[in-house]
This record gives sequence, structure tokens and C-alpha cells, in this order.
Amino acid sequence: MNELKRFIGHAKAAVDGKGRCAFPREFRCQLTPEDGTEFVLTYWAENKLRLFVRREYEKFMDELDQWSDRKLAEQFRLTLRSTLVELDGQNRILLPKDKILYANLANGVTFVEYRGKSLELWNTDRYDAKVAAEVAEAQAKFDDLCFNAVFAGGSNDQK
Repeated sequence: MNELKRFIGHAKAAVDGKGRCAFPREFRCQLTPEDGTEFVLTYWAENKLRLFVRREYEKFMDELDQWSDRKLAEQFRLTLRSTLVELDGQNRILLPKDKILYANLANGVTFVEYRGKSLELWNTDRYDAKVAAEVAEAQAKFDDLCFNAVFAGGSNDQK
């Protein structure tokens, strides 16, 4: 099988009282030996976290180094508050307390595919609410298309 260049899917995990959470099997099976077991965890937009495999983080930092506004790039880099995390022997990662508080992950985390070999870590309740709202909106648009005469077998004149 060809190596995946990006993660695919989403998965939920509990966070224990020590800040540990299982790194989901759905994503572990997508890791290659080159990806390793070390990750970089950062703050991300909208009170989410972003988890990178190390080589993906290096690519991300290389892109950041290309920004023409060096002051903005440095401000962005500092705001990320990057932290190394590693899979333990039970395939868990330890989420630092500041990251748990920032993203409100004490009651659970949802890992969501993002760009390349990186994942967004969402508060599970927020993620579920966002998906439900987007599904409802998409369903309403789909329903409108279904009732459009062109898609229902009629012509545009029948609208």
C-alpha cells in the first residue's frame, strides 16, 4: 500500500485526570516508521490544538520562515506555544495542562484530520455541535436542489 501523505478521518478519545489520552488507532495505523512516535502540539485557531508529526511540523515551520513579514511570522510562532509530546508504551499522549485548558479538553477530545500529517484537536461537544449545524445547513441546501425542477426531471422553466 502507498504511504499516506495525510491523515484521514476523525476519532474521539477520553482525557484522564493526568492529561493522558489515547492516540486513536484510526490514526496510529496511518503512521509510518518515518513519522515516528514524537509529535509537536500547538495552540491553534478557535481554541483548538494542532498535532503534527515532527516532519510535518518542520515543513510548517519552513513555510513560516518564508513569510515576508518577519515580525508577524515571529509573533505567530510565539503564539503557537509548541510542545513536544510522545506516544507512551500504551499509545497515549500526555496533553500539557495549559493546552487542555486552552482547548477545554478535560471532558474529551476529538481528533480531526487537517492538512498533511497533522490533526486538529477539538473539544468534543464543540465539534459535535459544529458538525450538526453544518449537516443541517448542507441538508437544507441539498433539499433545495432536490426540489429544483432541473434535478427532479423537469426543466428550468418549471421552477
